[in-house]
Amino acid sequence: MTALLVVQVTLYATLTSGVQRVASVVVGVLVAVGFARLVGLTWWSLAILIFASLTLGWLLRLGSAIQEVAISGMLVVGVANPTATAQGRAFETLIGAGVGVLFNLLLPPPVYVQPAGEAVDKLADLLSGLLRRIGREIHEGAGAAQAGFWLSEARQIDQELVAVDAALVKAEDSLRMNPRGRQLLHARLTLRSRMETLEHCAVATRALCRTLLELTVDTGRRVRLSDEQLTPSLEGLLAQLGDAVDAFGQIVTTEIAPAVRTQREDLDRALSDARTFRDRAAQLLLSRVRQDRRSWELAGSLLAAVDRLMAELQVGSRPPEHNRAVTQHARSGRLRRLLARHWAAMVGVVRKRIPQAANSGPDE
Repeated sequence: MTALLVVQVTLYATLTSGVQRVASVVVGVLVAVGFARLVGLTWWSLAILIFASLTLGWLLRLGSAIQEVAISGMLVVGVANPTATAQGRAFETLIGAGVGVLFNLLLPPPVYVQPAGEAVDKLADLLSGLLRRIGREIHEGAGAAQAGFWLSEARQIDQELVAVDAALVKAEDSLRMNPRGRQLLHARLTLRSRMETLEHCAVATRALCRTLLELTVDTGRRVRLSDEQLTPSLEGLLAQLGDAVDAFGQIVTTEIAPAVRTQREDLDRALSDARTFRDRAAQLLLSRVRQDRRSWELAGSLLAAVDRLMAELQVGSRPPEHNRAVTQHARSGRLRRLLARHWAAMVGVVRKRIPQAANSGPDE
């Protein structure tokens, strides 16, 4: 029974479960033997035993094996020879846990990198589909009701983020201590980095939808989604952003394959076209703002959300090692500037004190 309970879907989870179950049984039988020698079996000693066992299991962070501490204690304290029963139960649990761990070592479980990559790609498909649909419906003449649906759908993407994060955690656990995952260790960092990029893109998309909703509700300003000149630019911009997000999602699933170079080229091409439409829309928005200065806030929010989305895709598509090197370089640069600033301050204080000491009298 212990061997069946110990075996999990990942090798790391199997090792963790085995250690927790052995520790819970050992703690439980030790507490039971102590109670049996001190007070014996009574109704109140049994209650104290259960409470103490659960408390120790919680303090030792035994996870799902906490109840096993109390169960082992109750099975041992009620027999005629608690010491022999405790030794036998601990020994049997150790054998069962060892068999379960050995089974996973000899037959390593599969890694779950591909399902995690597919989950990230599905998230990218949701974002790209939303962006393309927004552009298409803007061209068809979207109103406040449709803009409200855009914002609601953008907020629902947060639920998908939770599911993707769970898939990534499962993939990371499957790579730990697994011989099959030695060649895929870089996938752990890659998937987490791509996931964070899409999370930032989801936030930017939600801000974009919020701005579009305000543009449809506040019809008293010059910037409107029904503008005949602005509509084609916004449609092309959102369509290219959708293509960029789609290409980014395909990069995740083909990260370790030669086809990733083609996907990066598609992403760069989509971002380049999106910048062209963005500049065209910015010129039109600038002309509308000059006519009505009250609309500068919404126009700026719209362009800021678009720029943030493109920047996240551009930076997030780089290899994680490159982003980490850039971050470390930036941190070292900030550290050097901080040390230089403190050194200059110390030198300034010393220079001020030297003339004061020279001008002061001998009594001072």
